[in-house]
Amino acid sequence: MLTLFFCQASLFKAQEAGLGVVDCGASEGSSATYAPSQLNHCFDVAYIQQSCTKLWLRMNIHFFLYDDCSGTIDPVGTEMINAEDAYAVAEDLIDRSNLALENNYPQWMQDPFWGWTDPPKPAQCVPYRYVLSGVYIHCNTVAKNTSGGISSFFLDNFGVNTSTEYNVFLVNYPGGPNGASFTPSNGFTTENFSTAVFNHEMGHTLNLKHSWIDNDFVADTPPIRYQFDYNCDGDLLDNYPSPGVGSESKQRQCWTIASPYGPLNYTGDGTPEYSEACDLPPPCQEEYPCCSWLYGNNNIMAYSGYTECCAAFTEGQITRLLENLSTDTYCAYIEEITAEDCLPPMANLHLLPWEFEEDDCSFCFQLSASMHEANYRLDFYNASGALHYTTGWKSGPANRFCLSKAVHNAYPYGFQPGQSYTVNLIVENLCGDTANEQITFTLPDLDCVEEPPHERVKITNIYANPFTQQLHFAYELEDAGNLVISLYPAVNPSGPITLATIHQHQTGQYQRNFSGLQISNGIYYLVLSLDGEIAAETVVKQ
Repeated sequence: MLTLFFCQASLFKAQEAGLGVVDCGASEGSSATYAPSQLNHCFDVAYIQQSCTKLWLRMNIHFFLYDDCSGTIDPVGTEMINAEDAYAVAEDLIDRSNLALENNYPQWMQDPFWGWTDPPKPAQCVPYRYVLSGVYIHCNTVAKNTSGGISSFFLDNFGVNTSTEYNVFLVNYPGGPNGASFTPSNGFTTENFSTAVFNHEMGHTLNLKHSWIDNDFVADTPPIRYQFDYNCDGDLLDNYPSPGVGSESKQRQCWTIASPYGPLNYTGDGTPEYSEACDLPPPCQEEYPCCSWLYGNNNIMAYSGYTECCAAFTEGQITRLLENLSTDTYCAYIEEITAEDCLPPMANLHLLPWEFEEDDCSFCFQLSASMHEANYRLDFYNASGALHYTTGWKSGPANRFCLSKAVHNAYPYGFQPGQSYTVNLIVENLCGDTANEQITFTLPDLDCVEEPPHERVKITNIYANPFTQQLHFAYELEDAGNLVISLYPAVNPSGPITLATIHQHQTGQYQRNFSGLQISNGIYYLVLSLDGEIAAETVVKQ
């Protein structure tokens, strides 16, 4: 038995059709509303929405491992994802979520059946996008074993710059939904890498409610309601415990729309009551409502399989989230407001939690979470603030940069263990805009007892050294890749002197001879960089 009712549409239409009308159910809860004086602190809401000027929001992504830094950064543990990949995973999640915002769909439920009287609206432009402010890997067993449902625990203990940056925590939510948001606030938890879940939970964070509730403070979300007599006993009064369907009289959306043609288990005991939900046996002749296209909801704030492929923000939802962002409190979360095609550059410079272990044969800086970088540069300063070494400008995207990958000789570029240095990463986008981030570190003793098991590139001989007219050396590649051969002045470094760039250099043993070098006498570092892996030797020009 199927009975329809409408809350936001005119109820008399349902009565005239002979359909029962029942209580629409309790509200999901109060939500913040804004007085006109609270709005438009950093931008004009109407202008941003009409022009689709982009608002770039700062996001921090957090991953969790056990105390000894073991485990996978996959929150549910079904896939082994190494922590070294966290930076690339975070950037990929941000990029895919931005692409979903760019490809916003029309709202499907603008149908007269649901009391819709205006012409259907086309897809609306969603003005905001995300940029990575930081990626954090926490080795913390307590947090690893804490449910994502306790969202305040993660915000209070691991949130970074919570008054200016949104924080997202990738943690397991045992037995629960995919995320637990703060509404409105400054972050959320999620247990998967779905863009639909990411944008849904961020919608909550930006003050949107679920679209199926009685009053979500938005007038153009679909008012889907239905009743279904699951056990065909002639009434709509039955109540099934979780994880069943709940009350027959208060169904607000099709929760199983992602796979509507499978068996129907309305009691939630694991045994289907109907083997085919869309072809019910007598006396329930009606089709299960979720099998009908009329009940298919693609609104981003619904629970629906369609939100992964075809999510829709309505005009009213976009207005509401922009109003939230325009208040004095949340203006601080905006990195940039721009109508141009120049994407804001973001510099992200990280060290893995175990990078300072003494038995490690290299010291590597993780750069891959940087965004929109066409070029990048690393400048190293000693404790007195003097420039110690610079990579010079390199074409992006940035990946990582390692010191002393080959440890059988002196530290590359004259870096010494036990000394404090500051490294500054500068990234530049295609329009020439720059951003930077820096960290101070003390280089550990990287002298390994044994050679690293796999050196991708190494210098095997230099002759003669010191050299006068010709620099002749031999090297070996164990992996193919892009090789850059450079000289760096050891005193007053001003950037690299590039001797050769060899794309798709194949493995093998090689000799190179460079003559007629127009360089001053002095000490240099001969550096071979194979896709960021470094081998270096000190040479003297006299």
